[in-house]
Amino acid sequence: MPDKIPDRSTLNEEDFKAMMERIEASNVGQEKYAKKQYRMSQITALCSILVLIIVIYAAVTLIPKANTTFQNLNLIMEDLDTITSDLAEADLGGMISDIDHLVSSSEDSVQNALNQLNSIDIDTLNQAINHLNDTVTPFANFFNKFR
Repeated sequence: MPDKIPDRSTLNEEDFKAMMERIEASNVGQEKYAKKQYRMSQITALCSILVLIIVIYAAVTLIPKANTTFQNLNLIMEDLDTITSDLAEADLGGMISDIDHLVSSSEDSVQNALNQLNSIDIDTLNQAINHLNDTVTPFANFFNKFR
């Protein structure tokens, strides 16, 4: 288009029609562009709403899970601190000494029991059992007759 719009009085009928057709064609092009721009605005708004829905859904589902995970992590850290402090306060040397004393006293007790078992005279015990058997057998035979 020229820089200066000519006055209607200086244009002839054909030039005026040509100019009006150009303006009309320009308006049609601008209308098409405006419709495309409006459609793209609708698509952009729809995509923005979709992204917002996805973000809200993710926040609603993931934030409670993350909160639970952090609470569990805090509990684990507290338990770890407790265990660490208990181990630091433990008298491991004293515990090993107590265990050693327990093993040695158990060893002494087992040795005493073995000595007592070994001190039993098996031959004399067998003779006593045989004498008892010889004594009880006649009584057993006597009482078996009354059955």
